[in-house]
Amino acid sequence: MEFFDLSRYYQIEAPAIPKFSELRKMKPVQMTQELKLVEDPDNLAYAQELASRNVVVVPIRRMPPSSRYLERISFPRRILFEMTSKCNYLCRMCPQNNLKRPRMDMEGSLYRKVIDEIDSYGIEGIWLYHLGESLLHPEFRENIRHISQKKNLGVIWMSTNGQYFTEDNIHCVLDSNIDYINFSMHAVTAATYNTVIPEGDFKAVRDNLDTFYKLKGQENLPRKPFLHCQMIEQETTQHEVDAFIAEHYRYADIVSINMLEYVNLPNNSFGLGQRERKPLTTCLRVSRNDCFICSNGHVTLCDASYNGELFLGDVQKQTLHEIWNGSARHEILRLNSEGRMAEVEFCTTCTDYDI
Repeated sequence: MEFFDLSRYYQIEAPAIPKFSELRKMKPVQMTQELKLVEDPDNLAYAQELASRNVVVVPIRRMPPSSRYLERISFPRRILFEMTSKCNYLCRMCPQNNLKRPRMDMEGSLYRKVIDEIDSYGIEGIWLYHLGESLLHPEFRENIRHISQKKNLGVIWMSTNGQYFTEDNIHCVLDSNIDYINFSMHAVTAATYNTVIPEGDFKAVRDNLDTFYKLKGQENLPRKPFLHCQMIEQETTQHEVDAFIAEHYRYADIVSINMLEYVNLPNNSFGLGQRERKPLTTCLRVSRNDCFICSNGHVTLCDASYNGELFLGDVQKQTLHEIWNGSARHEILRLNSEGRMAEVEFCTTCTDYDI
């Protein structure tokens, strides 16, 4: 869930932050991708009513930037494009713990070539990562400068665990056309942080986050690049959720408390109880027309297939357009449209088909 400081749009006399247990039950305020209130009378009245009750932190739902790509099937709607599968950390809940494909950087020239193709077709949004820490890519800044010249990539996201989000890299991002930065802060205290990342350096990561807050400035928020400050609710962190929201809501553009995914991994069984699941018939990930490009060039349509189990093709050998219109994807689309995804052997073990 995503949360926003409502005092950026309304004067709130005695700001109060509801407990997370209450926030998760509240109807979200609708916002645009530019973090503006959706100009719907009911939505505006609801936001005003919350402000009048001194509710300063509210759940939000960001609306799609447009309907332009919703029905297109010949090219992805949204793309997660992994620069590298290498990571300096090994978080307890991350599929890196089960990664069987090579930990490697995608060659910079190939990455930029595929970016050019994506830009030529246009998409709703691109995420410049999947499982790795993009800041480790040796050509990260060159890739970002190249991306910043493009006009048709939609909403652009990057993500970082913060260790290498140093002042030089912060300036690179501030000078780019990146719209959102997903910063995985994970905790309020070092002790809790180290339950998520035993080898992590809480102080260095928090110092880098504070440097970003300072360099970006804390007035007139929200302002791009939007800072999406994240923790994942799990056994070892759930006791700090309320404190995490309280600590970051005034400085981050969005505070995010994420639901635990990949719950078929040994450390993630906590997530099994977070929602009820209907039997597998169709997959929302497939229906959304999302695409995942791994650093080894392999393309899939599902993030649970991070080891390439649902292999569609390789951007080192084909264009993305050719891969997306190939027989492998069309067979999965057919099964999904017929409600027969349970016939795909890999999908029978998936627990994230409904989010």
